Amino acid sequence: MNPDKKDESKKSPSNSIIFIIMGLIVAMILIQNFLQMKVARVSFSYQLEYLVDLDLMVPQEARKTATANNLVTFSGIFRDEETQEGKNRFKYLSTLDSYHEQTMEKNRLNGELSDLKQKVLEAGDLYVKIAGIEVGPTGWKIVEDFYDSPDRENRIVITANPPKTFSSLKEVQEQFNGLSLVPQAEQKEKLNSLFSSLEYLIKNLRSPTLGIGSEQMKGDLRKLEFDLAGFAMLSFEEQSQKVATSLKSVQKIVDDLATVQNHMRLTQLRSIRRYKELVDQYSAIAVKIEDTSLALDKARDSVADVIWYYNNNELTTRALEKQESEVFHQWFLGAQEEWKNFDQNRGAFFKAPDQPSNKVLERVFRSEEPSPNYFSYLISIAPVFLILLLLYFAFSRQMKGMGGAAMDFGKSPARLFPKGTTKVTFKDVAGIDESLEELQEVVEFLKNPQKFTALGGRIPKGLLCIGPPGSGKTLVAKAVAGEADCPFFSISGSDFVEMFVGVGASRIRKMFEEAKRNAPCIIFIDEIDAVGRHRGGGIGGGHDEREQTLNQLLVEMDGFDTQEGVIIIAATNRPDVLDKALLRPGRFDRQVFIPLPDIKGRFAILKVHAKKIKLDEGVDLMAVARGTPGCSGADLENLLNEAALLAARKERTAVTEQDVFEARDKVLYGKERRSLELDLQEKKTTAYHESGHTIVSLFSKHADPIDKVTIIPRGFSLGATMFLPTKNRVSYWKSELLDQLSIMMGGRASEEIFLGDVSSGAKQDIERATQLARSMVCEWGMSEIVGTVTYDERQDNGQFLGLTSWKEKLYSEKTSQTIDAEVRRFIDEAYSRAVTIIKENKESIETMAKALMEFETLDLEDVQKIVKHEWNEEEKKAKFSRYAAMNKKTEFPKEGTVSASLDAKPPIASSAET
Repeated sequence: MNPDKKDESKKSPSNSIIFIIMGLIVAMILIQNFLQMKVARVSFSYQLEYLVDLDLMVPQEARKTATANNLVTFSGIFRDEETQEGKNRFKYLSTLDSYHEQTMEKNRLNGELSDLKQKVLEAGDLYVKIAGIEVGPTGWKIVEDFYDSPDRENRIVITANPPKTFSSLKEVQEQFNGLSLVPQAEQKEKLNSLFSSLEYLIKNLRSPTLGIGSEQMKGDLRKLEFDLAGFAMLSFEEQSQKVATSLKSVQKIVDDLATVQNHMRLTQLRSIRRYKELVDQYSAIAVKIEDTSLALDKARDSVADVIWYYNNNELTTRALEKQESEVFHQWFLGAQEEWKNFDQNRGAFFKAPDQPSNKVLERVFRSEEPSPNYFSYLISIAPVFLILLLLYFAFSRQMKGMGGAAMDFGKSPARLFPKGTTKVTFKDVAGIDESLEELQEVVEFLKNPQKFTALGGRIPKGLLCIGPPGSGKTLVAKAVAGEADCPFFSISGSDFVEMFVGVGASRIRKMFEEAKRNAPCIIFIDEIDAVGRHRGGGIGGGHDEREQTLNQLLVEMDGFDTQEGVIIIAATNRPDVLDKALLRPGRFDRQVFIPLPDIKGRFAILKVHAKKIKLDEGVDLMAVARGTPGCSGADLENLLNEAALLAARKERTAVTEQDVFEARDKVLYGKERRSLELDLQEKKTTAYHESGHTIVSLFSKHADPIDKVTIIPRGFSLGATMFLPTKNRVSYWKSELLDQLSIMMGGRASEEIFLGDVSSGAKQDIERATQLARSMVCEWGMSEIVGTVTYDERQDNGQFLGLTSWKEKLYSEKTSQTIDAEVRRFIDEAYSRAVTIIKENKESIETMAKALMEFETLDLEDVQKIVKHEWNEEEKKAKFSRYAAMNKKTEFPKEGTVSASLDAKPPIASSAET
């Protein structure tokens, strides 16, 4: 019998027990919920009062049980239907509550009317003084007795003239009419006095005391004040005419206010309008109270003999009506809630445990002895025991003692590749010849260690592979193991870090113990920065688990008891965050830098990966290598894989050069997006923008050759001008950088010249140009004014160490202004050069823009023909047709234009749009 199967058979009962326990827990919870659904919830003694008062429970089932601490438990059963007695009681209570509310509302309105009446009288007095009305013996009525009610006098009458404090409108008119009788020498002064009185009258008409609410009247008064503003600058005749006109306007407003409407004067005043609203509300509520009082008398007859339980007191019906309305309303809300909830509680059992002593309720509920309910106790505590039992079975298999499986989580997770299983060798690695030379010593030591130890030499114990993502660090480690033909342990730095302190250190010890048994061997730790970061960083001084793991790794690599024959190869792309003790000699003795490949390296990498791809004889891998600057080995492998997938979709027998370059464009620049619509104006803008980049590049001495220019969006870019470097770039000259700035500004300059406006498409051009110009000034010393001094800000990326990041400016504000001026000068001069080139080649840009709108993509040959004025549209159409037929797919979407944001960022470095 297979022992593995035997072990599995022993474990199966434990799994079954766990599932059974989980099922029991769910069943217990469902039973509890079911029981709770059948029981109505009554928690407080006030609720019990409502049930008794509204006759909602069965009287014969009412029970009370005395408990410890002078508390009582009440229980009972709800009725199946409401009784007529209960309906009468609830109707009486709701009618009484409505009567209280209406009475309170009436009292509130009465108080507001009294306060508002005083304001109306003040406004009326002011109006009488303004108009110059003589109040007779019967008074001047503002609100007539039509609005009086039986219990309240709502009329408003001014019984006497208020004290005179200014000239009334009537007096001013009389004085103005008698102005001709005044001596001519005094007429000017008299007219000025009349003007002042008129201004004061208008001011009082606009005062808040009067409170005119008509927008038309307020507008007329504002216009009057505005017309009188330049009174002093007018001649005497004009002043007289102005006063006469204004007096007529004021008189009209005063007359309109005095007009009687609905048995009221001054209805244009806000206070009068509000007074009428309140009077109407008062009359309506008085009618409601009368109707409610009749209904209350009728409802009282059906409950005249009822004894109410009200807040732990016994009250008669008459006594209940005398309770404070606010207190009664709060009590009634609870009764109303119980009445509404009766439909859910019909026939349900209720229990209100641990209530304080209530003499009123104890007369209704009959006493009984408490009976133990062991089943309910069992149901309540059973889930707790079942959960504890489940936890016991879940952890028992990992806690069977301190020896065997007690600490399985501390076992090393490193994967062991035995000798002979690693097939990767140095032949599968290309483009990093210098790095492979350093690794060759490790291979020779693993094959023949006596060669080095005989002379007293010591091979490096640790090699740290440093390089950007995709450069081949893991592949190099596999190749070393394959060349040496020795065991190979592979693990990630994050595998050591766990929640429990000490687990990572335990895994380190177990891994080195196992490696020692398989020595000589290689341990490969990928992304070592996960465990090897600087100690002491982070909140609270660091991460205890990670630091203990790092300490154990340091001891195992070069401690008191050093392991021989074990070589550690680690990989990281963040060497700046590693602890210094990890990088000292004796641990990671050698740092192997694996850079991105140059053109020769890319060509070698392509040849390695091309062995697995069925390529056509016409594919030029050197051209592909030249057109993929900045690509890593992983990018190149992905490029050839994408080419193979494209060829398979087109049902080819081999991967052609067109497939490879189409895959290159897809990998570097993004996939073509032909499914979105682009209107004619945006397409035209993009065509002129890209034409500007292209023409400026062609007429710049130090620019890279153009590969193609397109207005088809790829990835996040709307269009792009793509360049094909002719050599490896290890440094840049000032003249080259100035040409680069001009090329970046070419798109914006072309838009401004040909379209008369600028778009947001140059956003990335401006960003890159600003960054490049600032680097020229602050880092590379290419400005004669600033000089050959570095003016960069010092920055500490403390966030990678768990510390606070900070920046320090190492130059003065005056120097900062000079730097900004130089950066602006570089960009402005580049823009001027771009404008000059574009103006000198307007015809070429016009032709290129039209060609881009027609064909969407132009190659170097097309661009050169346009510049030499040899462009033939029919020849391009024939060439385009041949290319389309050659690249025809089984399902090709309808060719069209697409739209995207002009300031979108393409993910490529060789496009002028980035």
